Amino acid sequence: MFQTSLPLRFAHCDPAGIAYYPRYFELCDAAIEDWTAAVLGIDRRTMHQDMGLGLPTVSLHADFAEPSRLGDQLDFTVAVTRVGRSSIDLAVDISSAGEPRFAVRYTQVLTDLAEGNSRAWPPDLFDRLNKEIA
Repeated sequence: MFQTSLPLRFAHCDPAGIAYYPRYFELCDAAIEDWTAAVLGIDRRTMHQDMGLGLPTVSLHADFAEPSRLGDQLDFTVAVTRVGRSSIDLAVDISSAGEPRFAVRYTQVLTDLAEGNSRAWPPDLFDRLNKEIA
């Protein structure tokens, strides 16, 4: 499992200082972007611009346990739960000070950006991903 922490900033909150739910998804994407670099060994710039690959989300499910407030430090855990020929399922669990805040389950698909269709994982990435299954 990959772990990272991100602060809940003013830009992520509604006027009452509570996390605005669309911003949660932006924060999750930031954590997944960090996971991509750490686990796959490829940063998003390289993936998109040099390799012509993307990892768009095709499905997600979110559960919200408790509200987060401006200034909270959010702890993200990203875990691989399934690897397909061209897809991956990720579990992203978010807490603050040990208290669950929300969880998101993603399916993402490796995509050839020029063609706009799915592409099989290169063997080295497929092997890395399978070693990460929780």
